[in-house]
Amino acid sequence: MSIFMQALLVSIFVTIAFIDSHTLQTHIFRPVVVGPVVGLIMGDVQTGFTVGVTVELMFLAVIFVGTAVPPDPTISTAIATAVAILGGGGTELAVATALPVSFIGQIASTVQNSVINVYFMHRMDKAVERMDRKAMVRNNTVYPMLMNIILYGIPTFLAVYFGADFVAKIIASIPAKIITGLAIGGGMIGAVGFALLLTTIKSKKMWPFFIMGFFFASYLHVNMIGIALMAVAFCAIYYYFGIQKQVK
Repeated sequence: MSIFMQALLVSIFVTIAFIDSHTLQTHIFRPVVVGPVVGLIMGDVQTGFTVGVTVELMFLAVIFVGTAVPPDPTISTAIATAVAILGGGGTELAVATALPVSFIGQIASTVQNSVINVYFMHRMDKAVERMDRKAMVRNNTVYPMLMNIILYGIPTFLAVYFGADFVAKIIASIPAKIITGLAIGGGMIGAVGFALLLTTIKSKKMWPFFIMGFFFASYLHVNMIGIALMAVAFCAIYYYFGIQKQVK
């Protein structure tokens, strides 16, 4: 198979994976799936599995919280796997490539979520006012999904087709101020998103539980599993000593 066809198939799969992450969420966008699939396309499934598992461990605890966009593991795995296979099957190059490429994916995701999707949502609102069903489908489904080709499919194709040197040039061309700005902005947006989530706690009776959780996490350094177990206990206490009495 020619390098052009390999790059094309990898870019098509990456586009489908991003569409899946926005719709069905069958998790084909996870590194542990992306790596082997790209390895199959590139003719080295073993390296694909190795890179996929390695990158999966790197991004295992990275989650999308509120509106904060984390570094993207999907496009980084696809490009890192292709670079590793084209470079002879070494995973060291893949690991070194994965994290910088994930920041490129983060930039694309930030633009998609904060600019492109907002634009189409405004168009969607106008379509609802006109009761234009075709426009609703186009602006809520078709157009946003097609943007995945531009944001993720084309960059993946170029990176695989032109190789590691091309990827390195792209990473080096991104000004440090942009990377720093995105990191700071992402942290601020995450705080705003978390604040919006807190506004959903309308009942003042729930706030003591939130304060207790914050105290245990911040000052006693209880991890997330411990906080989750405490939350289960608090829910049980609240039910048995509060709601159940009201029912009786």
